Amino acid sequence: MADATTAADIARRIAADVHAGKYAAGEMLPSERVLCETFDVGRNVVREAITILQGMGLADQSKGKRPRVLAPTLSNVMEGVGQAAQFFFMGSEGMAHLEQARLFLETSMLRYTVVHATNAQVAKMVEAIARCEENVGDVEGFRDADVQFHRILAEVPGNPIFIALHETFVGRLMKNRPVLEGFEKLNRQSNDEHREMVSAILDKDADRAVEILTRHLTRNFGSYFRLSLDRKSEASARLFNTTVEEH
Repeated sequence: MADATTAADIARRIAADVHAGKYAAGEMLPSERVLCETFDVGRNVVREAITILQGMGLADQSKGKRPRVLAPTLSNVMEGVGQAAQFFFMGSEGMAHLEQARLFLETSMLRYTVVHATNAQVAKMVEAIARCEENVGDVEGFRDADVQFHRILAEVPGNPIFIALHETFVGRLMKNRPVLEGFEKLNRQSNDEHREMVSAILDKDADRAVEILTRHLTRNFGSYFRLSLDRKSEASARLFNTTVEEH
């Protein structure tokens, strides 16, 4: 007796058809009835397969409408991975792993940038610095501009994997960070380091550029770790005080 077709089997088949061009971006997928007949399964299995395709970044479904095909891009796939991994990165250990990976990746890309960046790419960095300066007192505005500055480092090698990793993890990391006390002063310090990095790039000084970036990233995530530590200490103190009062 043949094994029953699973939702994962159906999702893989449809994903292969999307990548092969059988379904164009924006096109509706076949109805549940057609998919049930095609794969000889029930509606629940088909619905689970559509959910898997959504997680793969290949389908989008509005309430009450048939799912539509999304263009297969690495960024869409990585976004699904990022959502699945977000709980791992909520803890201090997960954050530390992510920050270490980011430092390793960005310093490597910066060395490449010093040698290979075009004038246009350097100009984009300067524009991002100007946007940071304009938004130094605006938490969200500064974060968006800061993410853009670091994204340019990922763009220089021309490898879509680096860009997808940046958008999935660095963008998510920055936007989910709590707001630090005195953030405007910290933002100015960060943007000054952006300027120093570009200056080092123009001077073709990779060692100085990497030293600045390392200081930039390690100081920033150290500030957030200290904030997390302070909050845990405050929570422990409150718990202790409450226990004492109850006795």
